[in-house]
Amino acid sequence: MDPWMTFFDVHAPRYLQEGFTRNTEAEVRFLLEELALPPGARILDIGCGVGRHAVPLAEAGLHVVGIDLSLGMLRQAQVRASEAGVHADWVQADATRFGFGGRFQAAICLCEGAFGLLGPSDDPHIHDMRILRNLHASLAPGGELIMTVLNGMAKIRSNGSGRRREWHL
Repeated sequence: MDPWMTFFDVHAPRYLQEGFTRNTEAEVRFLLEELALPPGARILDIGCGVGRHAVPLAEAGLHVVGIDLSLGMLRQAQVRASEAGVHADWVQADATRFGFGGRFQAAICLCEGAFGLLGPSDDPHIHDMRILRNLHASLAPGGELIMTVLNGMAKIRSNGSGRRREWHL
């Protein structure tokens, strides 16, 4: 079994207690304003987890498809959608191996939901390029993508201490 699948299956019930989830409302507001999708537009949420963004996007009238590697996360997402009285399609899939054939007006991949989430045997370039190719192939012409990506240079600059370190070249 994939180590990330195991981790997220176990972590799913506690996921929304993480500090970074406190900004969900503002993040969803940003997504809605930036994408400006009409009601009923299709949006793909890669690494959707417990539906932290997907459920409010469905509440806003979008047709949401969320994919995640973790069945535990998807179960939590389904519960949250049911409690909110909305529908979303939940698909268990590896972000490096899926295909939806140009059906989405937008896609999101946030909070390292898939991109940069490497297993011990993953080649970082190949892994993330597969995700990007799948995202590109899933978007309709003119479709938009919003994603977050870790800033490796921030870690290098801080030298692991959490303090900023200046580099002079």
